[in-house]
Amino acid sequence: EPFLLWAARRTEWDVSMHDHDVLGIKPAIDWAVGPWPKRFQQEPKGGLYYFKLPNEVEITLSGVDYMSAVIKMAPQQGQSGYCGNFNGIAEDEFEPPVPGSVPKELVPAWNKAVGEGLEQVRDADNLFKLASPELAASVLLVQQASVLRVGPEDPMASPCKDAHALDEAEQACVSIPYTNLRAACIADFCLTEKASVVDDAAMSGVMEERLSDGRVPLFVGHGPCIDIGGQALRAVRTKGVRIAMECQELLREVGAAIAGVVGAQLKTEGTCELVVRPGTDVHDLLDFAPSGGGWVDADLSGGVGDPHGGLGGASFVAGVEKDLSWNCWRLD
Repeated sequence: EPFLLWAARRTEWDVSMHDHDVLGIKPAIDWAVGPWPKRFQQEPKGGLYYFKLPNEVEITLSGVDYMSAVIKMAPQQGQSGYCGNFNGIAEDEFEPPVPGSVPKELVPAWNKAVGEGLEQVRDADNLFKLASPELAASVLLVQQASVLRVGPEDPMASPCKDAHALDEAEQACVSIPYTNLRAACIADFCLTEKASVVDDAAMSGVMEERLSDGRVPLFVGHGPCIDIGGQALRAVRTKGVRIAMECQELLREVGAAIAGVVGAQLKTEGTCELVVRPGTDVHDLLDFAPSGGGWVDADLSGGVGDPHGGLGGASFVAGVEKDLSWNCWRLD
C-alpha cells in the first residue's frame, strides 16, 4: 500500500534539511520570475514542501510560478517515462516541438517526451484515485518539521503556544534520535497536544531504517555529521575520493562489512571521510582500498587532523552541524 515516509513544510529554505543540489539546477530558459534558486530560497509563496518517499525518492517544491518542483531519485532498472531512462542520452528521451508551434524563446523548454512508459497511468497505480480519508489520516503528511520562527505577520509561526509548551514538547520527543524527525515530533506535539505523536515519529524512523535495510546511505543534511549530543564523531579520511556518489558507494561497501562504520561526510574540495562509532578498530579499513590512494595514515593511527573529526560518545549519526560546504550521510 503506498505511503509517505516523511514530509515537512517550511516558510523558507533550511540548509540542514533541503538538498543544496536543487539550487544548482540549470533551467532551459530564464523565466520572468527570476533566477532558479530564488524559487526555493527566502520565503517562497505558499511555503516550501519537502517529501521523502521510499527507495530514496525526494521531492522539493514551492508555490513560485504556480508550482516549481524537483524530483530526485536513484536510477532504477528498466526505468522509463517522462523523466527519462537515465542512460545519459538526451536524444532518446524527448524531441523538439514542431517548428513554429511555440514562441521562439520557449523552444528550449518545450520538449515532447518520447520513448517507453508514456501511456496513461493505470488506476491501480494512480495515487490520486487510491487516496481515501482513511489512508490520508494514517499518513505522516506535511509535518512542520521544526519550531518555525515566530512573528505577528507569520502565518506559519511556531505551533508551540509558549515557552512552557515548547519545553514540554522537547521533553516528550527527546528519545527521537534523528534531528529532523525530533523537530517534526516537537511541532506535532504542540499542534495536537497528544503523546501519540511521539510513537508516530519513532515509527517513521523505524520505517526509514527498514527501507534502507542498513545498506543504503541516507542523506542527513549539509554539514559535518554529529551525534545526538551535538558532538562530532570520529572520522577517517580517504586520500582521493572527492565525488559524492563515490563517497556514498564507499560507505555502502565498507559499512556492510564493518559494523562500526555508521556514516560518511564530504566537504567541498575535500575528500570523503567515513564516520565510525567509538571503539571501532579503524585498522579494519585497511581491507579496503578507496580510489585515489587509500586512507590518511594519521587518521588510522588515532589522530584525526581535521577539526571536524571528533570522538563523540554516541554510536550513530543523529544530525549535522550546519555548514553548506559539507554533506553528511548515515548508515545504521
